[in-house]
Amino acid sequence: MRLDYKNFFSSKKGIIFDCDGVIINSKDANIKFYNLILKELGLPEMDKSQEDYVHSHTVYESIKHIVPEQLFPKALEIGKKISYTAVIDLIKLEDGLIDLLIILKNMKKKCAINTNRTNTMPIILKNFHLHSFFDPVVTAETVKNPKPHPESIFYILKKWNLSPNDVVFIGDSKVDEKTAKSVPVDFISYKNDKLDSIANINSYNEVINFLK
Repeated sequence: MRLDYKNFFSSKKGIIFDCDGVIINSKDANIKFYNLILKELGLPEMDKSQEDYVHSHTVYESIKHIVPEQLFPKALEIGKKISYTAVIDLIKLEDGLIDLLIILKNMKKKCAINTNRTNTMPIILKNFHLHSFFDPVVTAETVKNPKPHPESIFYILKKWNLSPNDVVFIGDSKVDEKTAKSVPVDFISYKNDKLDSIANINSYNEVINFLK
C-alpha cells in the first residue's frame, strides 16, 4: 500500500520502532549466538523455522523453543556466559536509519524502541551511538509482559503522555503486528509485505524522500 509519508508522519507525535530487523540487521548475529549455545550442549544447529522464531522472541522463549526442556536451565546459564561482543561484528544498521532519525528529531517527533531483547540492548545502543535518538527503550526486562502483549506500547504512551492515535509502530514480524493490533495503534511493516499493515517500507530512503 502507498502512503503519503509526509502527511502521515506530520500527523504523528511519536514513532515506535522494533529493534531486530527494523533498526538493525541482526539475524546472522542472533543465529550465531543461539548456535553457540546449542554447540555447548552438543546439539545440532537451528533449522530455518527456529532461526525465524529467535528473531522476534525473548531470549527465554527462544532458548526454551530450541532446546529440550531438561536442558533449559543449563542452556540459560551458557547463554549468560556468552558475551554479545562475540557476535556484534555481524550486526549492521539498516540503511537510511540514521538519516531518518535525524529528520524525525528535527521534526520534534518522539522516538522509542520496543524490543523483546533483554540485556543485550545496552551494547547495541552504545555500539551504534543510538542513545540520543530513543527515549524510552523498552525491552523484555522493562515490562512484566513483553510483546505481543500491549503492555510495552502502553508503557511508552504513558511516558510520552500520548494516546494510541498519536503514534505509529514500525515492525517486521507477526509478533509486532499482534502487538500493534492489541492496543491498537497504526502499524507499518518493514521489509515484510505479508503482514497486515497500513504500509510496507522496503527502505528508509523511500520515506526520507517524502520527508525532505
